[in-house]
Amino acid sequence: MTDDDKRSWLSRRKVIGGGILVAGLGAGFAFRRRLLAKLRHVTRDREFSATPALVPHDPATEKRTIAVARGAAPAANIDAVLDKIGLDKVVGKDDVVVIKVSAQWWNQGMTNVAAARRLIERILGLDGFRGEIVVFENTHFRLADGSGLARAFTRPSERNVDVDGWSTLGELVAHYRTQDAPVSFVGLVDGGTSSLAEDPWHDPDHTHGIYGGDGRGPIAPSDLRDGYHWDFDRTFSLKRGWFEHAKTPLTWPVFTSPRSKLQIDLANGVFEVANGRRTKTSRKLTWISMVTMNEHDSTGMTACCKSAMGIVDMSAGRLGTDPRIADYQSVHYFGNPEATWRMAGPLAYFAREVRKPDLYLAVAEWVAIVPAVGTAGWTDGMDARLAALSAQHANTVIAGSDAVAIDWWGAKNVLWPLADSIKGRNRAAFDLRDPDSKLSRFLRYYREVNRGGTMDDALITVS
Repeated sequence: MTDDDKRSWLSRRKVIGGGILVAGLGAGFAFRRRLLAKLRHVTRDREFSATPALVPHDPATEKRTIAVARGAAPAANIDAVLDKIGLDKVVGKDDVVVIKVSAQWWNQGMTNVAAARRLIERILGLDGFRGEIVVFENTHFRLADGSGLARAFTRPSERNVDVDGWSTLGELVAHYRTQDAPVSFVGLVDGGTSSLAEDPWHDPDHTHGIYGGDGRGPIAPSDLRDGYHWDFDRTFSLKRGWFEHAKTPLTWPVFTSPRSKLQIDLANGVFEVANGRRTKTSRKLTWISMVTMNEHDSTGMTACCKSAMGIVDMSAGRLGTDPRIADYQSVHYFGNPEATWRMAGPLAYFAREVRKPDLYLAVAEWVAIVPAVGTAGWTDGMDARLAALSAQHANTVIAGSDAVAIDWWGAKNVLWPLADSIKGRNRAAFDLRDPDSKLSRFLRYYREVNRGGTMDDALITVS
C-alpha cells in the first residue's frame, strides 16, 4: 500500500467512524429522551393532579356584588349592567381605557359586536370624557401584513354580531375610522414563533391568520419598541414530580395607541416615548375585559378567570420555538396532560403580578355547549365555539370586578342550566356541585394563587 493509499484509507475510516459515532449519539439522545419521559411519568407527584383544598372564605372581606342583565338585546343588557354599577365610578375623564375583547374564534367563540360597540358608546358619552379608548386582543395569530387584528376581526360570523349590515368584529375598526372619536384598535402579536404555525385551526388556507408570533423575541431592557416582556425572574412554578417542575415565565404586552401615540405598558401604566426616552405620564390606565362564556375542554369553562389567555405571550413556552423557553410551558399547556385545569395558576399569577381588569363584562349572548350524545349531525371534529349545533342563546351579561365570583355565578346560573336542559355530553366538567369537576378544580386553584375570589353563594349579591 502506497503512502497515498494509506492516507485515503485512514480518511475513509475517520468519516465512517464519525458517521457511526454521530448515529450512535443520535440514537442515544433519542433513547435518553424516551427514558426521561417514562421516568417523569412514573415519578409524577399525585398532588399535581389532585383536587385543591378550598381555601376558607373570609366573610368580612369577600362579600361581592355583581350586576346581571338578562333577556334584552346585547346593547340593552350592557346598558342595564353599566347603569347598575355606575360606569363613571370605573372610568375617569382623562383615563386611557383599554378594552380587551375575545377574537381568536368567531360565532359563539367571540365577543358580541353589538355589546362591544355599546360599551364604547357609553364611555364616549360620559360627561366630560376627554380620554381615549384602545380596543385590543392577542388572538395569537398574525395576518400576512403582520397585523394581529386577525381571526374574528376578519372572518365573518353567523352569530354574536347583532348589528345590521355587519358580519365581523373588524366592522368596529372600519366604523370608528370614519368618526372623529378617540377610539383605536390594536392586535397584539406574540414575540416568538411557534411549531404549531402550520396547523389549520379551522382555517386551512390561513386566510384569517397564521398561528405564532413575529420572531422578534422579548423586549430587551433598553428597548423602546412594542412587544412582549418575558420575565424569567418571576416565573410561576409548581412541583410536578420528583425530578421536574411545571414553570411558565411571566409575560405582558407593551403597545402604542395608534391615535395618541402613547405607549401602554400593561404592567406599568401609560408612557410618552420621545428622543430615545420613555417617560411615565399621570394618565390613569383603566382596563375593561369583555369575555365570552363557553364550555372548555381543559378547564370546564372559559370566562373571566381564563380571559388573560388572550393577553399573555403563548410563544413563551413549549411549542414555541425560541430556545430560551425550551424548559418552560406556555400558560395554555401548563398542566398538560394530567391536570389541564392547573393553567389557573399562571393565569392568577398574571392577575396578581401584572394587572387585573378594573371591570369584567361577561357577555353570554350566544354560548358554546357540546350537545347530547347522539345529536344528529354532530361529529367529533366539530368545534363547540363555531358550530351551530353547539350554540345556545343565553342572552345574559354579568358585570363585576371579581373574576372568580362572576365565573362561579355564571357557571351555576347560565351555562349549567342550559347544558343540563339539553343533556350536554360534557356538562359534568362544569358542574360546580362536584368539587372534583374540572371547573371546581380550576376555580379553587385560581382563587388560591390569586389570594382571593368568591365561591360562596351566601357572599354574592346580585343586583
